[in-house]
Amino acid sequence: MIIAAAVLATAVALLSATEYDSRPWPGKPDPAAVGTTDPGAPGDTPVSPAAQTAAPATPYGQAPFAMPGMAAGAGQPIAIHTADLPANEASGLAASRRHPGVFYWLRDGGGATTQRPRAALWTIRLGEDAQSHPVRRGENFPFAQVFEAPNADWEDVVIDDDDNLWIGDIGANDCVSKQYLYRTLEPDPDTDDPFMVTAKYPLAFPDPAPGCKTRNAEAMLWLDGELYMFAKTANSPVYRAVLPAERNTPVTLLPVAKFDYNVNKISVSTVSDDRTRLTLAGHSRYWVFAADPELTGDEFLREAMSGKPVHTATFASAAGNASVEGGSYVPGTHDLLFVAENKEIFLVPDAPAPTSARS
Repeated sequence: MIIAAAVLATAVALLSATEYDSRPWPGKPDPAAVGTTDPGAPGDTPVSPAAQTAAPATPYGQAPFAMPGMAAGAGQPIAIHTADLPANEASGLAASRRHPGVFYWLRDGGGATTQRPRAALWTIRLGEDAQSHPVRRGENFPFAQVFEAPNADWEDVVIDDDDNLWIGDIGANDCVSKQYLYRTLEPDPDTDDPFMVTAKYPLAFPDPAPGCKTRNAEAMLWLDGELYMFAKTANSPVYRAVLPAERNTPVTLLPVAKFDYNVNKISVSTVSDDRTRLTLAGHSRYWVFAADPELTGDEFLREAMSGKPVHTATFASAAGNASVEGGSYVPGTHDLLFVAENKEIFLVPDAPAPTSARS
């Protein structure tokens, strides 16, 4: 008890007493997104149907998370006995660097109980057999509380170059809700240690729609020492976050690019380890873009976002619409792991090679 109290006191000391947004869950749609449609419909073929499937970044059997034999099919469950996550409203997914096979995910809403909290990060451990494995004491999907970070509308989580986790409380469906970034320390997932917030930053988009104070967002990306954020609107514009030196100081968001191709209202963004692919996803569809591994930062994203996707497909949801809002490349491969708000998990095999991406 003494140790726990000391840890909590340390976390509180790292943050100011700034009052958090306690308004009800937003329900008003983003005016900037009204009228946009999903550019893809079920049954669409990839933009480049002749593209051949590329080998993973590391050959199967050699990568620490490689799937033996054939890659798992889209929509194949990886949970033991069931395809369901233990709680709904999954939004955001990030692969740990320190703990092989471990992925963190969070919730952006839904009911909260002691066994299904919202202000917590949940864990998946993906094994070489494409199945989930216990993380601690036989639990397949345990969670750990996040102190000093109320969940108004958590939408994504990313890991920086120093293995800090960044939680994006960036949802603003009403286009006026306050938005924050929280930086947390990564505990050992085999323990009950909580996630400790070491910094908090308020933010708002610089170009809100008329009548709005900000934009709704659900996807973040850590790339080359910088944090990027995608607005959930037409053509999914991306912004680079200029993180201030002092905690509790507002973040500046600088516009970087938007998609030339009709990619709208994305909720997932992830880059492969070999930097040859940028994948974006919405609730029902994902797009794979070719990327130039020699480029960095803003130029990397501008180049990748300027062409057509080399592959696109819908999620094979048993429910018809999975509402996918979290995704990450499986480290060392070109396979993709996604989580959905309806508790479904998708392990998508290697997509076609990034060739003939430019029109």
